[in-house]
Amino acid sequence: MTSKEDETIEDMVAAGAFGTDSRVVSFKVEGLHTEPDQFATCVVYGVATVDDRDGRRRDHRLVMKYKQPTAELRQLCNNDRQFYNEILFYERIAPFLLDRGSRRDGAGTPPKLCRYLYGRNGCGEDGHRDVVVLGNATADGEYRAAATGHKLSLDFDHLVVALRTLAKFHGLSYRAKREDSIKFKEIIDEVKDTSWSENGEWIFQSSVLKGLFALALNWLKERHVESGGSDYDKNVVKWIRQFESEMMDEPIEKLKHISAPTEPLAVLCHGDFNRNNILFRYDDSGRPVDALPYDMATIRYGSPAIDLSFILYLNADRQTRNDHWDALLDVYCATLAEEAGDVSVPNRNQIDAEMLECGFSGLVHVSFFARVMLEENLMPDSSSFVDADESKFLEILSSNGGNLATEWVADALHHFVRFKYARTPILPPIKSTHKLKYHE
Repeated sequence: MTSKEDETIEDMVAAGAFGTDSRVVSFKVEGLHTEPDQFATCVVYGVATVDDRDGRRRDHRLVMKYKQPTAELRQLCNNDRQFYNEILFYERIAPFLLDRGSRRDGAGTPPKLCRYLYGRNGCGEDGHRDVVVLGNATADGEYRAAATGHKLSLDFDHLVVALRTLAKFHGLSYRAKREDSIKFKEIIDEVKDTSWSENGEWIFQSSVLKGLFALALNWLKERHVESGGSDYDKNVVKWIRQFESEMMDEPIEKLKHISAPTEPLAVLCHGDFNRNNILFRYDDSGRPVDALPYDMATIRYGSPAIDLSFILYLNADRQTRNDHWDALLDVYCATLAEEAGDVSVPNRNQIDAEMLECGFSGLVHVSFFARVMLEENLMPDSSSFVDADESKFLEILSSNGGNLATEWVADALHHFVRFKYARTPILPPIKSTHKLKYHE
């Protein structure tokens, strides 16, 4: 066991994370998480064998998430604010929401959350020792990563389960606001923004975002210009021009505007709700029946469309969006209404309006995140970004994922511009072939 992990276990015992007067017999590292989706942190899996105060021995399977090893990388990844948010969420926000936001009449089922054991965020120059420790929810096999082969795409059944979980999570905010609006505002105000600096700058410059969008927009233009010039293709090109005029002149300012919460529909958003941060539980037939969100480091208060647009543009492929967009949003809205009871929550028309106004947020994040996740080779170490200027930053990002990533982002753009600018459907809508089935 390394000194960093030794220190973590010792501090956990002192903090009573394993119970009063517990004694750690041993700790064994089970593996290091080296997947590219762990770009911002260093993750260690391990098992702590602990004797409790009555002498009973128990194994605790843990996930230890540490900050990046150097100060430059920690600053690049905004580790300090992310760890602050995650500890705040598990120690204060989640207990508050689950207490005041749960149904008093016993109806409804709040979303499951990871078991939180310990957090430390005050090591200063030794920030690589700061840690968030959770119970390993995959240890007993009940929950696991999505059982689909694609790096990004989730099928209809997985998306239904994920959106039901998201609706339950958002629903806690609506109930908590009704139960104790003053305390809710106080605690939400403590969340730190992880996307914007104190100077109002986003995680990277406008030129980088414009460059990433340009790759997808050019791909989309070529697809529809070269396809024969039908009325539909001409309309797509017209919508793209509207998008460029309205959204790409000052995309960072547009993003800042839609990121600001507006009442009464604002909720505590997960902020990074996608398949990389969701575990699924399956029934005996292998069908997903429940989901467990994790990695709460980028929570933020804003439109529910921030979470909805991200997962639906990142984790639904073109065919799934075309076939089941309405059905998926209906699942979200129906679950929200089921969980809310007599609390006012947005209906489908209001969610559609939020997606029109704020769905650009998900599209922005997909423009670079899809490239990272679809890169066939190992992602470059995050250290390659530390000294990169704007042009180098764009070069690194646009080289990831190749044509597959460009097409994935272009498909998301295609849906967005059609959804935003086609006031009258150009093609008859495709009906869903799925009957919605709700699983508890």
